[in-house]
Amino acid sequence: MKALTKIQSGLALVALILVLATTGCNNASTNDQNANAAAADSITKEVTLSPESQNLLQTFPTPFELTTMLEKAKAGFIFDMTNPPSNVGKYTTETSKSLNLGVYSADLCYSATYNRSDETNKFLACTNKLADELGIAGVYDQSLLEKVKKFNNNKDSLIGLISKIFSQTNNFLASNNRTQVAILIAAGGFAEGLYLAAALGEVAKDNTRIMAVIAGQKENHGKLLTILEAYQADEKMKPVADDLAKLTPVWSNYGIESGKKIPQQQAVEISDLTESVRLAFIK
Repeated sequence: MKALTKIQSGLALVALILVLATTGCNNASTNDQNANAAAADSITKEVTLSPESQNLLQTFPTPFELTTMLEKAKAGFIFDMTNPPSNVGKYTTETSKSLNLGVYSADLCYSATYNRSDETNKFLACTNKLADELGIAGVYDQSLLEKVKKFNNNKDSLIGLISKIFSQTNNFLASNNRTQVAILIAAGGFAEGLYLAAALGEVAKDNTRIMAVIAGQKENHGKLLTILEAYQADEKMKPVADDLAKLTPVWSNYGIESGKKIPQQQAVEISDLTESVRLAFIK
């Protein structure tokens, strides 16, 4: 994909926590239960993960970690690379909603990292809608909103707060026997983050630092595949695992682990490969 023109900066108002917050939530609300029941392909068959896989899921990095690395690598912000907010209404199954909650969470972290308030608010609306429909928004906690406002101009504190909420969300899903949803959110966030990095690497004059960021995602890719091994017999989860496995050549075919500059044609191939997997998730 060819990235387009950068758009102007603004102040970040990251409120992913409003849609994923679980603080003070001991029981699912009636609305949450109805939202779960309405999902067209409600995921009901859970697999017990090994202690190793459970730990990998619980400690899986948030999209914020990748987008922060991109910012440090001097990569730009290009809104047109993200999943269009207008797509949110077309996700009608629990699988697609879970994957794209991850996708939009990565886009939200991307816009927040670059202090783009307008874009951040658009992705906030998307994550709010999907989390509510999945029944994982939890009970609205006004104190969390106040913390967001407090940390609005302190990026490190804001990232720490959001990372904590990601962890709380995983714990909430695990304790409510919804591990598959947590895995799908992680998969969607990973695919979107990697795609954003590869697309930026395609248009960068010197992609050395961006390729180093991509090289660092090899371990996380392996973690996801390890977690998904438990779902090889699941007809809804296996396609996700198969799509993620298609990303393996990113680290095996282009020599990016050295962190060196990648020729333009190879950068395009890496971008196209990551985009093809990402498109399978957002279609």
